Amino acid sequence: MNTDKYLYEIIDEYKEADSDKEKDLIFKSLCTAIWSSDNKRRLLTRTLKFKVRNDLLETEQGKVFDAWSEVEYKSYNPVSSKTDWSSIIRQKINNVYTRYFDKEVVLNKEYMDLLNTPKRLYYRWINGEEMDAEKITELIDDAIDNAVKTKNKYQMQKMILPWNEYKKLIDSLLKNIMERCKTVEEYNFRSGNIKICNYTNEDCTYVSYFCKSIEYEMMKWQKKYYGVREHKKYKRCKICGRLIENTGNKKMYCTDCAKEKERQNAVLRKRRQRERDRSRNKKV
Repeated sequence: MNTDKYLYEIIDEYKEADSDKEKDLIFKSLCTAIWSSDNKRRLLTRTLKFKVRNDLLETEQGKVFDAWSEVEYKSYNPVSSKTDWSSIIRQKINNVYTRYFDKEVVLNKEYMDLLNTPKRLYYRWINGEEMDAEKITELIDDAIDNAVKTKNKYQMQKMILPWNEYKKLIDSLLKNIMERCKTVEEYNFRSGNIKICNYTNEDCTYVSYFCKSIEYEMMKWQKKYYGVREHKKYKRCKICGRLIENTGNKKMYCTDCAKEKERQNAVLRKRRQRERDRSRNKKV
């Protein structure tokens, strides 16, 4: 396939194809252009940094802060410097995988705020707040422990799908998107819009449509993954993080976690009953 083609040209060819076989060839060529893009998915190790003032490095507090002046975390590049259509769509595909499936990358505000605790405490200290080294160590240790727990919570909310299986899934989603996609002429005719887009804007329109549709299709697939009916609203199980239907009641757990929670409560009830029985026997 000539990757110098605009995306709108490929869409036009697909819509004008005389047979399913010809459509399949055009679609496979589109997928090849996306997957062969140099815009590969790459994880990065980034660092939250701050520098302890030289005149404070020998203080007990300064030594503690200096030990925590660099905190690493896993991240990724959410945008690409490349502007061709295949790279932009590939970037969206990469981002979706990272957000929904990659357990190494957790960038939720709650987690990042906890990792920023040493830096935040340092600036509070140099701005005059009284803190001894023991208190600083306690606060940082608690924050990092909570960061680990928080990361684990968000990791549990991610689905499990190897990259090779994800590529197959994306191919099937792209096929659906390609079938639904309307040409600019069709859209203008149906909407009564007589404006004729220029080539650049027309291609941007298609790229935007593909990227938004990939996100939409993944949200639908996520419901299917967790067994949530498509037309239902959802929330997350308080224990394992999987999606459950939001039925408007006080349901907080998925079926498996609810059973385990009930089992644990039953064990606790029996233990308390035995303790009460022993207490009564002693009084007798």
